[in-house]
Amino acid sequence: MGRLLKLWSLNIRRKVKKPKIGLIKKILIFLADRTNLLIRTEIIRPLQAITSDISEIDYNSGKSKAYLCVHKDVFGQMVYGYEINQTKESQLVLNSFNKAIKSIKNLTKKKLPKNLICHQDQGSQYTSYEYVDLVLKNKIILSYSTPGTPTENPGQESFFGRFKEDYRDELNEIRDSKQLTRFIKRKIRYYNQKRLHTSLNNQNPLKFTKNYLKNISLSED
Repeated sequence: MGRLLKLWSLNIRRKVKKPKIGLIKKILIFLADRTNLLIRTEIIRPLQAITSDISEIDYNSGKSKAYLCVHKDVFGQMVYGYEINQTKESQLVLNSFNKAIKSIKNLTKKKLPKNLICHQDQGSQYTSYEYVDLVLKNKIILSYSTPGTPTENPGQESFFGRFKEDYRDELNEIRDSKQLTRFIKRKIRYYNQKRLHTSLNNQNPLKFTKNYLKNISLSED
C-alpha cells in the first residue's frame, strides 16, 4: 500500500496525536505564574535559593554536542551540582540535583537549610515524577518559571552564556566526551574555588559561602 502511494505521489493524512500532559504539568498550568516563588522572594543570603537549567554544549569544532545541567546558588553563585551527558533525559537533572544535595550537606554538616527554594523551568525533565519526588523528599520547595520566559532565570542564562563565550576555543579543540567531562569538571572547580565575583566582595563562591556559614555558626554560639 505504501509503495503504491509513493509511486502515485499520494499520501494519506494521518492524525497527529498530541502528547499527553502529565498531572504535574496540569497543576503548573492551572497555577500559572503563581508557581514562581523565586521572583516573589527577597534573596539576601547563600543557601536560600538554588536554580537549575540545561544548556547545549558544542565541542569538537561544532561537530559534537552534549548537555550540561547545573544547580547553582542564586546569591552565593556557587555551583553545587552539575552533570554532563550526551542526552538531556531526566537522569541528567536527577544526577545534578543529587550532587547538589551532597555538596550542600558537606558544607552544612549534613543538614539542609530550611525553606530552601529550588527554581527551574517547566521542561519535561524538571516536571517528571522522579525529579519532583526527589526534590520534595529532601523537603525543598519547588519553584518554576512561567513557560517561554527565560528572563525569569537570569542567573543561569548568564552563567551558561559566559561559560560558552569564555571557553569557546578550548571547547572546539575537545575531541571526545571523556575529554569534555574532564574539562567541565576542571572549569567548574575553578569557578567555585578561584574565580572572584564583584557581587561577593571579590571572593570566590566557595570562600564566600564558607564565611557566611562560619558567621552564622558564631552568631548561634
